[in-house]
Amino acid sequence: MKWKNEYSLGIQEIDDQHRLLLSSFSVIEEAIKLKQGWSNVHYSIIGLKELARMHFTFEEALMRLFAYPEAKEHRSDHEYFFVRLAAIENNSLRNSTENELLEFLREWLTIHILQTDMGYARHILSGASVVRSAPPPLKQDLSN
Repeated sequence: MKWKNEYSLGIQEIDDQHRLLLSSFSVIEEAIKLKQGWSNVHYSIIGLKELARMHFTFEEALMRLFAYPEAKEHRSDHEYFFVRLAAIENNSLRNSTENELLEFLREWLTIHILQTDMGYARHILSGASVVRSAPPPLKQDLSN
């Protein structure tokens, strides 16, 4: 799976992270294509999960920072990614899951970037204000 300009959200750090995720997916795709064995694929999946965890944490922080109203649903989509990936991995102990894995990753990454992520990117780029914390209460001088 290759990067396409249509995947660009207009937020450089996120676009760079998406490129890394797609690159990691391509490593998995190539390992399966070259029949490198499930252990190689599995180690590549571990790398993808670590990148995804870091990326999702970053995205969710941005959503909180800019008070994205659909942050909870977006976070659920991130959780689903790990749940579904774990199910495919567990199933791989009994069955061949390479096609299922590739189909899931291709569909999830494409839909997530083009639809779900575009939502918060539009929110941020439309001029959403940064949520500011309330200042800590002033300490009163209790020595009197």
